[in-house]
Amino acid sequence: MSDAPRQRQQEMSRRESRKQATTARLRDSATKLAGRHGPDQVTIDAICSDAGVSRRTFFNHFATKDEVFLAWEESDDAYIAGLIVARPPGESAVRAALWAMMTTAFTPEPGSRTAVVREVMARNPDVAAQATQLTRKVVHAVEQGIAERLGLAVDSHTVRLGAATAVAALAVTMRSADADDARRRERLLEETCRVLDQGFLTVQPAEAD
Repeated sequence: MSDAPRQRQQEMSRRESRKQATTARLRDSATKLAGRHGPDQVTIDAICSDAGVSRRTFFNHFATKDEVFLAWEESDDAYIAGLIVARPPGESAVRAALWAMMTTAFTPEPGSRTAVVREVMARNPDVAAQATQLTRKVVHAVEQGIAERLGLAVDSHTVRLGAATAVAALAVTMRSADADDARRRERLLEETCRVLDQGFLTVQPAEAD
């Protein structure tokens, strides 16, 4: 590669790195402020001030305030994948994914990004499209964790099926569980894992709670 194409490639890489850094800074500022005051009380001007950027820069990255709350980064992929890989080796891949996601899904720390995202999605039906996109990104992150855990390609059928199953099963369990009842929540999640591990045709109904 001659010097000119290499320099162009390096400049493009630097620009992308700066873009990602600004996106991360805006998201971190938005999450911090929302954790303190609630998403509805946070303004774009306040986010820009905290992040040290202009409104023009903000709108170069996001079209709305809610978009910055729902932004996704490569570090999110690595975090979720790491949780899955760190689960005990005797667990099935789907079980590992479910339990790895449980803590942040069910009991997010007050003021955390997970808590802010849930609040934004709950109060604003207009972000449905973004929520769907966010779910796809979660599925992709789970695919990475399952692939690494099983030593398979991320785009393999087994990995994709496992990730889609785990994320969908967690969503169903969350709808059935009481966020304030940790014991029932864990029993429901264990029941979910039992059914998935054994299969719908062979599993016997569990005793009623």
